[in-house]
Amino acid sequence: MRSKRIIFFSWLLGMVLIFTAIFVAPLTLKAYDVAHPLVAKCRIIAATAGDGSSRSVRGIGVSFNQVRLDSSDCGVLFIRKGVSADNASEIAAEFRAGGHYELKFGAASYRLRNLLRSLHQAVEVQRSS
Repeated sequence: MRSKRIIFFSWLLGMVLIFTAIFVAPLTLKAYDVAHPLVAKCRIIAATAGDGSSRSVRGIGVSFNQVRLDSSDCGVLFIRKGVSADNASEIAAEFRAGGHYELKFGAASYRLRNLLRSLHQAVEVQRSS
């Protein structure tokens, strides 16, 4: 009887951890990023206007306009907020290859950028209004 309780509570703890990792952690990360902006200097190698998309296992998703920034020291970054099909090329043209730019990120996303990239999550640049 005792071993069944241990198995049940271990399973329950595992489910809580999985739920937290899937649903709570991303919301917490976004809230922390909004409250804690961080400015970092990045050397931009290339800036490309394009579109991105998100999709689920069922094939449901959304597409959006974005500017991809390839940086030698900050990695691959994306600008999505405020980017439309009309202005994406203009925003990409603001970045000169080899230039150094001060970019604003959410502090947690920037510090965890290698982990986020390994999970196929984009690190977004927060554009000034």
